[in-house]
Amino acid sequence: MKPSRIFMILLCTVLLAGCRSSRNAVTPSTPVVNASASDRYESLVDGYGGWSDVSVPLDVDIVSPKGFSISGRAKMVRDKSVDISLRMFGFEVGRLYATTDSIYGMVKVGKTYMAESLAEIFPGMPFTIGNLQDMLMGRVFIMGNNAALGDSFRKFDAEVTDLNWILIPKSHPDGIEYGFTMSLENVLRSLVIGVLKTGLVAQCDYGMVYVDNKMGSLMSDFTVKADTRRSKIDASLSWRWNDARWNEGVSSIWSTPKGYKRVKASDLVKSIN
Repeated sequence: MKPSRIFMILLCTVLLAGCRSSRNAVTPSTPVVNASASDRYESLVDGYGGWSDVSVPLDVDIVSPKGFSISGRAKMVRDKSVDISLRMFGFEVGRLYATTDSIYGMVKVGKTYMAESLAEIFPGMPFTIGNLQDMLMGRVFIMGNNAALGDSFRKFDAEVTDLNWILIPKSHPDGIEYGFTMSLENVLRSLVIGVLKTGLVAQCDYGMVYVDNKMGSLMSDFTVKADTRRSKIDASLSWRWNDARWNEGVSSIWSTPKGYKRVKASDLVKSIN
């Protein structure tokens, strides 16, 4: 593997992860601690259960650009949409809805909404909605591609350390570098994405694994941190996978709320009281 900025950042996360508590630990169904990189990868992707849709409760904790915590429920249709309803005292107070090319959001307090393309939210990053779903759930993906990973180990460089192992795609989108770190038990610990032109580095950290009999390992805690041109992002999601409902045919649509003022994404978050 050729040294790169992303490789060095991932290596640092490996070293830091070794200093953390063992709360991420899980006993894998397949012994991988002493396995080769290719065997680790095969065990990892073979454990990803297929799904068409899911409805799952979650908790949201945002530190920046404006601090608040709230609960809600997410409905996801594989490779098509992510719909998160934020609720308080049983009433919907906000919503975030992502499709294959756009992201919408609204806050009832103040009657504001946003509508932006995925390219605006993730500048320079060819994210698909499937990539976004995998990122939220704690699964490895190839940016810009929704195809199942299957026999795709040859598309990655892998580096095994004494603590964790690193997985970096051999081919990156123009101006983008990204990679993953896993524990020796094949639990995803972090995803790092770097935009070379702007110097932006976004890091997603994962904690507390939930093992579903059909879906495999799902990461319960997801935290993303990044300094963008617009604002500093520091937010966490906690999924309650034990209450998830899979493959029941859930669906959702977006309609622009009447009488609402359109704002930018960063301003939408700041409008929450």
